[in-house]
Amino acid sequence: MPLDLEEFTRQADAFVAAHFPPRSAATVGDVAVIPERLPEVERRELPAALAWRRTAFDAGYGWIDGPAAFGGRDLPTAFADAFRVVERRYAVPDEGYTRFSVRILCPTLLEHATDALKRSYLRALRRADVVSCQLFSEPEAGSDLASVRTRAERDGDGWRVTGQKVWTSGAHYSQLGLLLARTEPGTRRSAGLTVFLIDMDQPGVEVRPIRQLTGGQSFSEVFLDGATVPAGRVVGEVGAGWRVITTTLMHERAVIGSDGAVDLALIPALVALARRHGRWDDPRVREAVADAYARAQADAVMTARYYERARDGLPGPEMSLSKLRLTDNLQRISETAQRILGESFVAEVDGDFGWSQLALTLPGLRIGGGTDEVLRSIVAQRVLSLPRG
Repeated sequence: MPLDLEEFTRQADAFVAAHFPPRSAATVGDVAVIPERLPEVERRELPAALAWRRTAFDAGYGWIDGPAAFGGRDLPTAFADAFRVVERRYAVPDEGYTRFSVRILCPTLLEHATDALKRSYLRALRRADVVSCQLFSEPEAGSDLASVRTRAERDGDGWRVTGQKVWTSGAHYSQLGLLLARTEPGTRRSAGLTVFLIDMDQPGVEVRPIRQLTGGQSFSEVFLDGATVPAGRVVGEVGAGWRVITTTLMHERAVIGSDGAVDLALIPALVALARRHGRWDDPRVREAVADAYARAQADAVMTARYYERARDGLPGPEMSLSKLRLTDNLQRISETAQRILGESFVAEVDGDFGWSQLALTLPGLRIGGGTDEVLRSIVAQRVLSLPRG
């Protein structure tokens, strides 16, 4: 008898409730969209996040809609969505530590990797036995990834890599990197690029954290000086890496644009902030909060429809619009918080520094996963079919 979604959700809720207490109401401490943790906090949180991934996986909740051959349950995506909703109700560890591995790299490997790579890494990534990072952007090739200069040259049966990557999230605790490099000298733009899986803990790989405006160091520079990659670690075909990174970026934008309706989750904290500072009776503040709430609800419905269309395939270019709408609404929420706090926005008053941190992280969110300008071009050309300017 097929498993009923309602019964599955009940079982999932009981499973998560057995491990974690309910999540408390939104507070100002929850407003950082890209959390910037102190090293000692990260050292404490990371093991807990990995342990939860393994516990959930071993109980059958680690890859609910994934292939059974790699540890999944082959259930419809609606069941995986239901489990994420359940998790949000409880104080589960931050999934940010494994988000790239689980929700971006795994679907990319499913589409492009060899059977041998799938057997080696899909289960390990979903269970958090291996943590990965994305090695795409470079100092002179951020949004314009076709300009990458990192080189991978043949070395016996494998490859030797030289170059530099930047803005790599989680590089300092990752064991595996999805690397984009140029493998055909003299080629330009998207030709002659290849994607590899590279070991991060080897000679020739140096990770240097980058200190952010917020004081955190979640991003890093990665220097590659003769690092090696075995021949069997090519994802897709040699010279056809552009297809692979297109898949990866589509999944990345889908995750960013739909990740738990983060703007909607901030609304209760914004209302609490206005009440605490005696601004809830201000009609301009109430109008701004209502506007942000309406936009968040509309965007959640829009994104859900995009996901429904993409149930059996790659998220489409419409997901670029979801990310644009999210960052725009987060900017509106941040500006409303600034209006409520006034001068105290720039200083920690009554624990309200989290709102300032939100403002400082927004520029990074507008860049990560594709800049606003690039995404607008994608929407114009591939969604609206407008001519190139």
